[in-house]
Amino acid sequence: MRSVTPWSSAIVLVAVSCAGVSQPPPKQGHEASASTPMSLSTGVTAPQPGPAGRMAHIPEATYRMGSEAGKPDERPLHEVHVAAFDIDLTEVTVAEYGACVHAGGCVPASKEVRFPGSTPEDQWLYGQECNDDRPERQDHAENCVDWSMADAYCRWAGKRLPTEEEWEYAACAGDCDTALGRRGGVGAILGAARWPFTTRVATISPGPFGLFDMAGNVWEWTASRYCPYDHPRCDDSRRVIRGGSWSMADVVSVRLTDRSPANPSNTTTNVGFRCARSTAP
Repeated sequence: MRSVTPWSSAIVLVAVSCAGVSQPPPKQGHEASASTPMSLSTGVTAPQPGPAGRMAHIPEATYRMGSEAGKPDERPLHEVHVAAFDIDLTEVTVAEYGACVHAGGCVPASKEVRFPGSTPEDQWLYGQECNDDRPERQDHAENCVDWSMADAYCRWAGKRLPTEEEWEYAACAGDCDTALGRRGGVGAILGAARWPFTTRVATISPGPFGLFDMAGNVWEWTASRYCPYDHPRCDDSRRVIRGGSWSMADVVSVRLTDRSPANPSNTTTNVGFRCARSTAP
């Protein structure tokens, strides 16, 4: 997983080819019916401030995934079909994850980072930027959670992690080529702003399906293994993360077709998640 020193991030979002879709997306802001996420074991409900806790409905579609102009792992450009699904408008917040912990459905987010090659110095330095015990960051994206912790939260909420095919389509509606300069999270430029760390969710205007922060803020765990597009059934244990983060100085890594591998046991300050759920046709 690519990352940089936390204080060096100038975030510039650039759209790249999600080329071609068989049907137009609904208008911005089209949402699924908002059902309150509930603990599967205790009945404790999660808070829903602002757009957090709400979902957008993504219609069934066939689109061309990847980018011939991108990195090698974004090739080949290929056609995929996604069934209709719902996806969270925002990344899961510290407050939402805390509700799951309080209900007994999740373990607390880590207070130290863990990634291959990390040293005790890394753990001390970056661990100070884990959001979980910071009361002023309750509306920020939860970070310092590994893949299993993200998966457990989504299951507790009656949802699941999105596949990377679902994630990419939800991010760009199958048309990243023409998204440059449009709504935030798809092709907008975040000015010359330098973000020293995560920001509260839904700070930037949403993309074509009404989703916030699909580029920047935190990388997002997906359900998918990091397999080549032309060999989709592989035994690589790493999971795909999508969307780039506040820590990226490399604009290549915040394009919507960019994909990066992460060990499922990683807990880092620049990775969080959002949830999805399957819907009937």
